[in-house]
Amino acid sequence: MPLVEIPRDYTLLVEGPSKVTVVKGKLDSFGAEIEEGEVVTVEPFRALPLYASEEAKVDLEHGKFWFVRGRTVPESWVKAAEEIASTGPKRILVVGDIDSGKTAFSTLLLNTLVREGGRKIAVIDADVGQKSIGPPGALGMGLAERPAVSLSSVAFEDGFFIGSFTPAGLLHRAVVGALLLSRKAEALGADTVLVDTAGWVHEWGGRELKLTEALALQPDFIVFVGAEEELSQVYKPISGLFPSVRVDSPSVLRRRSREERREYRRYLYRRWFSGALERIVTLDKYRLLFTLLFNGIPLSSDEVKKAESFLGSRVKFAERVENSLILFTDEAPKRDVELLKAMFSASEVHILSGSEILYNVVAFSSREKYLEGLGIVTSLDPAGKTMRVFTTVEPKEGMVIMAGSFKLNPISFEEILVEKTSFL
Repeated sequence: MPLVEIPRDYTLLVEGPSKVTVVKGKLDSFGAEIEEGEVVTVEPFRALPLYASEEAKVDLEHGKFWFVRGRTVPESWVKAAEEIASTGPKRILVVGDIDSGKTAFSTLLLNTLVREGGRKIAVIDADVGQKSIGPPGALGMGLAERPAVSLSSVAFEDGFFIGSFTPAGLLHRAVVGALLLSRKAEALGADTVLVDTAGWVHEWGGRELKLTEALALQPDFIVFVGAEEELSQVYKPISGLFPSVRVDSPSVLRRRSREERREYRRYLYRRWFSGALERIVTLDKYRLLFTLLFNGIPLSSDEVKKAESFLGSRVKFAERVENSLILFTDEAPKRDVELLKAMFSASEVHILSGSEILYNVVAFSSREKYLEGLGIVTSLDPAGKTMRVFTTVEPKEGMVIMAGSFKLNPISFEEILVEKTSFL
């Protein structure tokens, strides 16, 4: 635990995982003052700037560090944050590419808003991969009434699970989640809702997500973080609809590789599954969202026998959903399932064993909270319509289970890549 002296008008950048204790003096991080004796935690693969207007000294526990002369937070950021805060906005969107500094700007803006008349600020972390608030696969919302050195230090209040750590293909869920959490934050007394959007501004999906988020949330202000040439495809159409400002990215940025981003999610999974237990869930007691499974009409006993005779295998559970036939069997079919389509007048036939669902991530929702917590499916009994779930949530009748489209190893918390979702 080395003691590090910070010269006057220098910024100490600390890369996590690390713990910083201020031994002498006072430091500033994104407008949040850190007094002598205070302790700040820096998460893995993230860097925290600590600016000293006068000579200071800190005690570092782990982590890397380096110095930069002057402030790393651009003066243009400070000016923009103050101008936005002075208008008393109700809703604000912050838009930027990956590693643009949008989350850093959101932190500065949060602290500026909090200082302006003691407002209660709701922060919605709409990036479902590189989370500051909430678990991966979900939007997260927290409430703040005092400055924070990072958005990750804002306590989680609620979230909305979209079922993936990327919004690609799930734009509708991401937009609905942002709108629901905004309304809930305002119902909880938030004076301003600050939305830190996902770092996706390119391609059709990125452009559509930003536009539909803006149209749904109707913000009083939108901040675009990054160079004009990197943002023109979203800045030009959206800035004509809502009051907007663009600020450049800072000169000092800690860019993360794809591997580091994956490891950061793994770090978050460990936190969110800390203290988890394996619990038995009786599916008839819950509504299942984001899946066809167990949402259809069970086949009659005669129809099941007909399917078993054709397949040459025991059918553990079978149902019809719209024009699809879903069957859980003991063995792989011995005959062409195309004939089964004709027999049951179905456009699609899905033959499953139950193991396909193993390690899929699910989420629990209740009347009180959109997101009670996550779970990992460890086994499924289709005949008994029960499954075992590794979770911190105590399942209660009336809860809703949302099916995710990604898998996690419940021991190592490594993501298991699959070509398509196992929940149909």
